[in-house]
Parts: sequence; structure tokens; C-alpha cells
Amino acid sequence: MGPPALPVVPGYVPFGLLVALEAVAVLVLVPRRSAARRELLLCARCAGLHERTERFARVADALAVGALAFLVSLPFVAAGFESGFSVGGSLVAVSATLAVVALGAEACFLARSLAAQLWPRLSWSVEPVRLVGAGARLIGALLALYLFQPGPGLPVLFDGVGKRLASDLAATWPIYAAAAILVATVAGAVLARWLIPLVLHSMPTTLAVRVESTGDVA
Repeated sequence: MGPPALPVVPGYVPFGLLVALEAVAVLVLVPRRSAARRELLLCARCAGLHERTERFARVADALAVGALAFLVSLPFVAAGFESGFSVGGSLVAVSATLAVVALGAEACFLARSLAAQLWPRLSWSVEPVRLVGAGARLIGALLALYLFQPGPGLPVLFDGVGKRLASDLAATWPIYAAAAILVATVAGAVLARWLIPLVLHSMPTTLAVRVESTGDVA
């Protein structure tokens, strides 16, 4: 038997890609402010509390998007190091990453639209940032459950993609780090948007009643 094949992807690339995507997601998503609470029946104290907790929830949304984008784009980056980068391949990688993120957002939009029909007086936010973050956590959590389960794990992920990654990368820990981030963002979003308001005797925004417009009287 010959010597084992050396990894074709430099060791710093996965970590650098993860950090870069997380930074971009935070810079793009976190600064956006929500206007939904103006439509809710909240006192001044609760409105201020939700303003603060929502900042942490937005960070969880952004980190989830960055981690999911990393997991989707990493196989394309590894393929580029193996066979060469091209404009077409880069466009495919970007398109695939955006498609997966959009798929999760669309699933959350449909679920919240259905919930709004069933419970119309509750607040089911369909802000793009909330949808994108929730969708990334949904898909990312499913991937994380697969990666962390005993048994198959990474080597047979998606019929050989994971096995190829395991041979191309010097270390697979950034993949598991991204999966751990996705799990942590689920806990962070629940903590910021549900548990902290309840502990501090406030109402989570989903359960707050909307202000209903009566319209103009003829």
C-alpha cells in the first residue's frame, strides 16, 4: 500500500471560510431593526425588553445563516481545490447556498402563514430576517442531528459527499463546529424570544396581541 493521500484543501481554508461567512451574515442581518413591535399591544417596559432581547436573537439568526452557508458551500470549495476554480463553479456554489437558505425561509413562511390563519390575533412575524434565520436553524438543526448521531456521521453524508470531504480536508472539526453553532443558535433564539420575556414577566412577541385597525368610518 502507498502512503495515504494528502488533503488537497489547506487547513486554514475551512476555518477562514466559516469565520468569513459568519462575519458577513452578522454585518448584513443584525443591524436591521424590527418594526413589528409597533403593531403589538406592549407596555413601555415590555417594548424596551423586547428591543434588547431581539438584538441577541438577531445575532442567533445571523450565526445560523452563516453556519448553514458554510456547510453548503464547503463541498464546492473543496471541489475547487481538487479540480480548479472557475466562474461557473463559483456561480453554482453561490446559487446552491442561496437556494438552501431560501428553501428554509420559504418553509418557515408557509408554516407561519398557516399559523396566522389558525390563530389570527397572535403575532406571526414574517420579517425576512426572522424567516431566513428560522429557516437556517431548521435545516441546520436537521444536518446537525445527522452529523452528531452515532453511526454514519460525516463519511457517508449525502451519498459520498461527506466521505470526499473527509479525505480532502486536513481536519473536519470546522464542520462539527458549524453544526454546534446551529444547535446553539436554536437555544439562543428560544432563550431571547421566549424564555427571557417569560422569566421577566413579559409576553413573547408571538403571543402578544396585535393592534387591530378599525379603518375609516363612512
